[in-house]
Amino acid sequence: MITTPSPLYWLIEIETYDFTVGAFKGADLSGKALILSSQLWSIIRGTQVYSILIGPGIFKGVARKGGIQVDVLEFISCLMFDPTQLRFDEPLPQVDIVSPEVIDPLGTRKLEEIVTSIRNLVMERGNVLTGDAIATIKADTTVPQTIHYEEMFKRINVSHVSGAQRAKFILGGANGSVYRPFAENFPKLVRQQIERTKVLATPFYKFTGFSDIEIMTDWMIVEKASQDSKTGMEAIAAEYERTLNVIDKDRDNYIFQL
Repeated sequence: MITTPSPLYWLIEIETYDFTVGAFKGADLSGKALILSSQLWSIIRGTQVYSILIGPGIFKGVARKGGIQVDVLEFISCLMFDPTQLRFDEPLPQVDIVSPEVIDPLGTRKLEEIVTSIRNLVMERGNVLTGDAIATIKADTTVPQTIHYEEMFKRINVSHVSGAQRAKFILGGANGSVYRPFAENFPKLVRQQIERTKVLATPFYKFTGFSDIEIMTDWMIVEKASQDSKTGMEAIAAEYERTLNVIDKDRDNYIFQL
């Protein structure tokens, strides 16, 4: 039996080039993708090896070419990318999987006790005996002054907020413009057939339909190869449906109103 973790929110910066958005071709695309996926999957087809996030999601950003700028908002079921493909002018991936924001809405609140060392800088007057004096100031007409560190250990209780609170803080703040349309569209996703969804396929420089035979067929999900005989669209669709069902059954923890 395959044991798969609960879906996580992945919030990822995207910057890619020579991208096609509808009739707008050869554009620079930048923005953010937000997607609920159990994990980062690996897919293989012949000599091609890519990474993929599978689950309901959204991309919001802009496409630029010359002096033209077009706002882009697409609801997606997969984010496919080549983790080895670098930006032209920065040592970061085309899809920034190096530093994504990953949020577990089901994470519980916990209390942790840590011990920290506190060093205070102290100045004392008079003849002070200390083994770690930084400086001693003496003058003919004044009392000597000694500067040294006073070190102590202190126990501190650290309270970690729950995953739901963290999700609301991160997604409801600066990322609200991405999260709000996703949350509003979620009821439609539950009823929508996966064949009618879009895939953000950055190795192919376009948004494509899930039923695109050229792009979506014959892939094997590496992590499931030893336990599942499904391949291609069937395998990806099965993982998407599983993820969507988990979210829908626990909707209050995943989808919240801002």
